[in-house]
Amino acid sequence: MLLQVEITSFAVDNQRGMPLIILKEYGGERTVAVPIGPLEASAIAMHSLEVQTNKPLTIDLVRIAIEQLGGSIMRIVISDVTEQSFSASIHVTAGSSIKVIECRPCDAIGLALSSGCSIFVRDAVFSKVNSGIELSEEEQLRRHIRSIDTTEFGRFVLE
Repeated sequence: MLLQVEITSFAVDNQRGMPLIILKEYGGERTVAVPIGPLEASAIAMHSLEVQTNKPLTIDLVRIAIEQLGGSIMRIVISDVTEQSFSASIHVTAGSSIKVIECRPCDAIGLALSSGCSIFVRDAVFSKVNSGIELSEEEQLRRHIRSIDTTEFGRFVLE
């Protein structure tokens, strides 16, 4: 089953020193942290902050190429996770057919932001990521922090 998600925040995996995108299911509490490269993190952050550039970024270039070839990005799917990496795909409509293009999750998420399409995660990915017989107190805290919607911080004033 596919579950629609939204980007709730960005974080850093301190053990690996790698940027993360936190995806949260709509209408639910489950989250998944997807690791991304630093260059892709910059591009995704620029899109999420709506920074204008003189020339298109690579993810914009891919979207433009797909559109000029008569295709349209329908959705992005994060389909699997192993101990090493996540799997993702871009679903493109072209004429009367749907093409599925396997790619890195960071590229798929960047394209989703560039094109305005929805991001989905297979239910099994949430199960794999959130499975664990006994989580340490540190890991429980880490997962709780990942689930916090950082946009809420703007509503409070420190005294």
